[in-house]
Amino acid sequence: VTNMEEASPYGDYKFVGRLDHVKTFNQAIKSICFNDYGMLQVSDDGLRITVEQGKSIQATLFMPPGAFKEFYVQDFQSFGLKMNVLSECLNLFGSADCSLRMMYRDQGDPLKIILYPYDDEDVSTECAIKTMDCEEPIDYDMNLKGSDLNVIFVRGPNLSKVFHELEKSAEEFEFVTSPDKPHFKITTVGIMQAVFSVEVAKTSPMMMMFNCKQTVVARYKSQQIRLTNKAMQAATKVAIKTNSIGLLELHLVMQGEGQEEIFVQFYIIPLLNAE
Repeated sequence: VTNMEEASPYGDYKFVGRLDHVKTFNQAIKSICFNDYGMLQVSDDGLRITVEQGKSIQATLFMPPGAFKEFYVQDFQSFGLKMNVLSECLNLFGSADCSLRMMYRDQGDPLKIILYPYDDEDVSTECAIKTMDCEEPIDYDMNLKGSDLNVIFVRGPNLSKVFHELEKSAEEFEFVTSPDKPHFKITTVGIMQAVFSVEVAKTSPMMMMFNCKQTVVARYKSQQIRLTNKAMQAATKVAIKTNSIGLLELHLVMQGEGQEEIFVQFYIIPLLNAE
């Protein structure tokens, strides 16, 4: 045979990913299921699934190739899918520990997901999730590339508690990040205009890193902040970044069973009327 190219072990699949444990991936998907449709992009960099709600909030789940037990991609693949269908497929065995295989052939083909529960080796289930064409997500990252960013790293469980104590009836959240005291302050404005606030000094034990060059004050709709709640509860650490106009990025790190890291990133657009 003169054909030098060996047949790929992946046949005509353009993307194949395998995870030893579905749990953290499942948690991450659940944490960004706030819209019907998501966009899945896969390249040599890894897997991204992005969900947007209008022009007010965007969430992306990012898994580098190292987070997978096995990762293969040919070129750059992208397609839309229904998030709730993906989430339901991942939950077919409830909380039972499963390994997972994802496979995708080509444009118009479904994304195949196969789950293998560890407690019953005779059983596996295969789902074929319909895919569709979809628009590219908005690139907010470009606006957060400058050197004038305020960046704070916080322990995830601590921040989750802070939000939990604050939110109840709040309509808006105001974030202040500043090189001067109070270094990091979150204030809520409630229905009765009642104001609650929490201040975190840069010396606080919940701070892992503090690097603020300017004072930024910005307000956000509380429902946008609440959409980050599930991800926050599962995160080990959170990076909070903001530029001078208050575009907010929450970059959350979740750790899988094998210590591999999965990232969930939220971009939240500020309200324009901060007095």
